[in-house]
Amino acid sequence: MLIVRYTLLVAGFLAVQLASGQFETKTTTAVRCRVPPRIDGDLGDVAWLEAPAATGFIVDRPVPGKRAAFTTEVRMLYDDEAVYIAFMNYDPEPDSILKQLSGRDNQGNTDFCGITFGCYRDGINGFTFAVSPVAEQYDARDGLNAGGGTTRDVSWNAVWHCHTKLLPDGWTAEYRIPFAALRFPESEIQNWDINFFREIRRIREHAYWSGVNPMQAGFLTQMGRVQGISQIKPPIRLFFFPYASSYVNFQGNGKGVPATRSTSYNGGMDVKLGLSDAFTLDATLIPDFGQTISDQLILNITPFEIQFADNRQFFTEGLDLFGKGGVFYSRRVGSVNHEAALPVETGEGESVSLVPVETRLFNATKISGRTRSGLGLGFFNAVSAPAYAVVVNEETNTSRDVLYYPMTNHNVTVVDQNLSNNGYFSLLNSNVARDGEAYDANVTATQFEFRDRKNNFALTGRGALSSKFNYSDEEADNGYTSEVGIGKISGNLTGSAGVLVESTHYDPNDLGFLMNANQVTYSANVGYSIYEPFGPFNRLWSSLAFNYDNLYNPYTFTSAAVNAEVGWMTRTFQAYGLNLDVTPVRGYDYFDPRVEGYVFRTPRNQTFGGWVSTDYRKRLALDASTYYGISSFPGAYNWNYRVSPRWRVNDHIMLIYVYSFQSNNKNIGFADKYRGPDDAELPVVGTRDVISHTNVLTVNYAINPLMLATCRVRHYWGFSRYFQFYGLDPWGELTATPYEGFRPEGGTLADDNFNSFTIDLQYRWIFTPGSELTVVWKNSITEFVNDIPSDLLENVDRLLGLPQANSFSIRLLYFLDYNALTRRHQPVTRIKEKRPSLSRQPLRTEGGTRTLTPFGTRT
Repeated sequence: MLIVRYTLLVAGFLAVQLASGQFETKTTTAVRCRVPPRIDGDLGDVAWLEAPAATGFIVDRPVPGKRAAFTTEVRMLYDDEAVYIAFMNYDPEPDSILKQLSGRDNQGNTDFCGITFGCYRDGINGFTFAVSPVAEQYDARDGLNAGGGTTRDVSWNAVWHCHTKLLPDGWTAEYRIPFAALRFPESEIQNWDINFFREIRRIREHAYWSGVNPMQAGFLTQMGRVQGISQIKPPIRLFFFPYASSYVNFQGNGKGVPATRSTSYNGGMDVKLGLSDAFTLDATLIPDFGQTISDQLILNITPFEIQFADNRQFFTEGLDLFGKGGVFYSRRVGSVNHEAALPVETGEGESVSLVPVETRLFNATKISGRTRSGLGLGFFNAVSAPAYAVVVNEETNTSRDVLYYPMTNHNVTVVDQNLSNNGYFSLLNSNVARDGEAYDANVTATQFEFRDRKNNFALTGRGALSSKFNYSDEEADNGYTSEVGIGKISGNLTGSAGVLVESTHYDPNDLGFLMNANQVTYSANVGYSIYEPFGPFNRLWSSLAFNYDNLYNPYTFTSAAVNAEVGWMTRTFQAYGLNLDVTPVRGYDYFDPRVEGYVFRTPRNQTFGGWVSTDYRKRLALDASTYYGISSFPGAYNWNYRVSPRWRVNDHIMLIYVYSFQSNNKNIGFADKYRGPDDAELPVVGTRDVISHTNVLTVNYAINPLMLATCRVRHYWGFSRYFQFYGLDPWGELTATPYEGFRPEGGTLADDNFNSFTIDLQYRWIFTPGSELTVVWKNSITEFVNDIPSDLLENVDRLLGLPQANSFSIRLLYFLDYNALTRRHQPVTRIKEKRPSLSRQPLRTEGGTRTLTPFGTRT
């Protein structure tokens, strides 16, 4: 049996090698049209007959190199304003075409077809536009990550038009993509990379016109070519997005105190300005981010900060350049850094009742683009308003505002040069300048990647220097980090090895994000994947990784870990995976004790788990995972599991439920601090159970391709319960402690109980391309106390009795195009020119006679 398995593996490998000959680079031609086609999904316009058909799609999954199951024909036209794309997606069973609605930029259980443009032919930057059979739009900016894979920014939204039509022999898609939605060099003759793709969902087949080999790193390096585009000029790209919003907020106060109500009205504008053919300025004036979805808060008992995703579109769209080097974490913009806060002086009878955690932005601006020579430039700047603490005097029942956090300027500058073979070299600088006496911060960083000609191997690296000015601790005002790695990024067998160094005082956190510095990490990994179906499998992948960590200063061992993973997908598109994590030796944790000079000896651990994901084409699907681990501490173990059923009620309504249970039982960790006999601060660690329950229900109701209602209800309950306390000796082992942390009524002073309940209900209507109306209701309840309920039901009952915060808002955003406002481009009333009755019709051209080839005519 073992011999048979190895034979299948070798056969799969050879099949991929033989199929690689199918992945040749193709070329198509775009034709200038005299009368642009009407974008209505009907491909009967005469203009389409003038363009040659791009066909012969090659599958990249599930069977790489195979010819696509159904024929797809694509034609491309252009004029002075836009490029036009027509897809004829043949399908012998049109009633079986899947077409679930899920909202713009979401990929549900649906067929789709699309285009990726690489107008600068650098293999690093691309623009993708796709559409489903019911005209639901998807667009994104594509990039290349350090591992050679493709990154996709779906928060990028362009203004473009499309229409689709279901036919007896398949479905059509017509696109009109204005040149204003693309970036291309100012040249008389345009030579672009391009690729067309299509997914036939019911057979899970994804195919490209110009074949993409999944064993090679990234699809942007494997694009086709388009010729024939000439004498076009980048248009004036000046767009205005004025908005108006209104909020009604209710804040419960509890204890019989009536809720407080407030209303607000806001207005502002986003502006997009094309500074040249390649560079764009994005600015937001008096932005309003009140409708962003609630953060998924959790109990954090670690010594490190939690990183949250930024849900503000301005800070997620088009920030690929700024993401390099690890020096920009957009959530810092508009938040209060309490380390840099000003002291709040209080008088007799006064106390600080409210400390701000965020502040409003006056404005934010970003400029980014790339020249024809591959030089990318980026500039980001934002100014945030001062924030004030509230000081109350209970004796006089008065309050006053005191400056807590000064006005702050945030700035990031990036220079990024594309190199041959899809490599790059980047230089970045981030700066935070605060008004007044608060300290300022600066980080200068670099990042690079060099590749061989065949994109098989890559050398990567980065480095950064952090500085603080007017900082209270002069010894901690400078630090650095460096990282270098080498890896094989293409083929069945991949792997890498590298080393990361972070000095004791390296701190990019004024505008970046770093959990902890003062460490040296050596890492290595190897992976093997089979992309060709073999036996009962569609695909198989595996990896083995090793980490070895040291403290930077003093240079001493802290931990070592090994991770192994294997995953596979069956012929019926069920996916499975197994994981093994091993910490083979006890380590040393210098961070968890939270007192300088102390260390904690960590245990050995072994954790084994697995996961399953069923076929999403089914109306009911399931994702599930479970992990179980034991440690060398007596009686300590952890058990986690997650269950997430997905129910597609119909093509409009989708329900996703997630229940996650995490438990870390009888483990030992930081509990508290206390003052010793000589008034020295001493750490306390304790045996504890750390338990959490998370319930999330998401309901999507896509009314049509332009209207989406979404509701997310989330409840998180996490607690840590301590049973016994210890001190630490100089070697990190447990000792007796005089600390008395037990409460007479039960529990301990170190116990934590955290609840977070949120409801986010949003209705979004794109009433015209680029313009939308959103209505949002948000409800939230949070609790962080010492008393832990006996069970989940008691906890929920107590939670629902707590004060609630409610916010109801309406926001109108309108898209204005400068060209339309100045009537530079008058709309053309086009008369539909129907296809000639003959399948082939002679066409007189300057070069003689050419033949018109309608869709569906084999050539």
